[in-house]
Amino acid sequence: MRQRLAFALGYLRNPRHVGAIAPASRALAQAILAEVLRNDAQVLIEVGAGTGAITRALMPALDRLDRFLVIERDPGFARMLSAHFPELEVLNCCASSVDQLPLDASAPVTLVSSLPLLSMPKAEVQKCVSAMLSLMTHRPGSKLIQYTYAAPHLRPFANIPYGWRWRRVVSIWANLPPATVWSLEQTPRGASIVH
Repeated sequence: MRQRLAFALGYLRNPRHVGAIAPASRALAQAILAEVLRNDAQVLIEVGAGTGAITRALMPALDRLDRFLVIERDPGFARMLSAHFPELEVLNCCASSVDQLPLDASAPVTLVSSLPLLSMPKAEVQKCVSAMLSLMTHRPGSKLIQYTYAAPHLRPFANIPYGWRWRRVVSIWANLPPATVWSLEQTPRGASIVH
């Protein structure tokens, strides 16, 4: 109940930065966890964690990781996340600074983004996307998991670097609103590139 109230207050403060009318469903959170567990990245970074619906679902991955960082720019949400997940590194900052984090320069990362990229102002989207791509580009084995509430064929953003591709993971029709999980990953050698 407290999580839903916090979510509603966050939505009222800035609806373009929340992007949905309810926290992510259990089905959506489990789909994201399954995708996180598909690779061996030692560092997991969640951006735009909000009230922690996805964060909570990602906790089973914690014992496989060297680091699990959570980034949330809303101070109220960041305080709540720190209180609920004291074992995690919760940073109250914008996703546009994710490429400035003190991380091993060669360690692959898995980014999980709950940013509402399709409803955020375009200038902010560009800054956040540029930072996420910058973080992943020189780290082989990295990937970005992003979910959207748009039509299931609409990719989260275009203009991805050469050698990367979007893969539609799953659509969750039971979520409110329905959501599609996407994974941006480096194209395996010999595979065709789909942008």
